[in-house]
Amino acid sequence: MQRKPWPSLEEWVESEQSLQQKITQLYESDLSPEEQAREALSYLVDRYQLPLTPLDIEDREWENAGDSWYQPVSMFELIAQLKFVEPKNNDPRYLVLQSAYLIKHKLIIDLSQKLGDFLDADDLQGLGYRGQDIFEAELIPIKTGESWTDKGCTYFIKEQLQ
Repeated sequence: MQRKPWPSLEEWVESEQSLQQKITQLYESDLSPEEQAREALSYLVDRYQLPLTPLDIEDREWENAGDSWYQPVSMFELIAQLKFVEPKNNDPRYLVLQSAYLIKHKLIIDLSQKLGDFLDADDLQGLGYRGQDIFEAELIPIKTGESWTDKGCTYFIKEQLQ
């Protein structure tokens, strides 16, 4: 049996003793789920040098990640993407931990099926992101000819479905 080149989310947490301790400490605390998520976010961004916002990414060029290609993405963008593809799974702790896991292991979310519910690949101009707070992050598909600023987005990236 051939092993995957990256651990599962659970395997990653279990293999990182300090991360596992931090998560346990937060989950056992009296903090609300959002406060736990904010502390986890701060910890993960600092510990693993993860980009918090799109402005924290210096180079957006696709990178070879071994068996796939990866385009650098921020925690803000990934949280918005997770909420877009899994709208019912909105626990902020899950969103933070899953986003950190994806960035750390250079994995991407396949948005093509969910985007296809809204528009054809030929109609997609790019992805707009809006929200003042990371937990309000929202992904907005922008159709060709639409203005991302008119939709209230503060960030836009030209997206090509593969």
